[in-house]
Amino acid sequence: MMKRATCNWRKFLVLVSAHLIEIYLQPLTDRDGVLIVDDSTCDRNRSKAVELLARVKDHTTGAYFKGFQMLTLGWSNSTTFLPLVFSLLSSRNVKNRFQEMNPTIDKRTVVSGPSQ
Repeated sequence: MMKRATCNWRKFLVLVSAHLIEIYLQPLTDRDGVLIVDDSTCDRNRSKAVELLARVKDHTTGAYFKGFQMLTLGWSNSTTFLPLVFSLLSSRNVKNRFQEMNPTIDKRTVVSGPSQ
């Protein structure tokens, strides 16, 4: 399964998380679960050639840094947090990006395009 380039990893993560919540976590407490949306920052100040690396503002400190915004949807029952879906976001503004996407890489797989 790990070598399949067409595997839908987002769906897999949601299904595994839903199974863990329903079978193992929910019966442990009598509390209802909640969905939490978190937009943390992912700092990559030492990186130089990471695809879509951007200048991002941390709204809690007001400082700018190299990295990504990490958007996470998770489930919690006040004692456990389980991520359901997550995504690293770059800057929409081209001037704030340090590295653009590599056009030779097929975006549907982790394998390089026709040249390989």
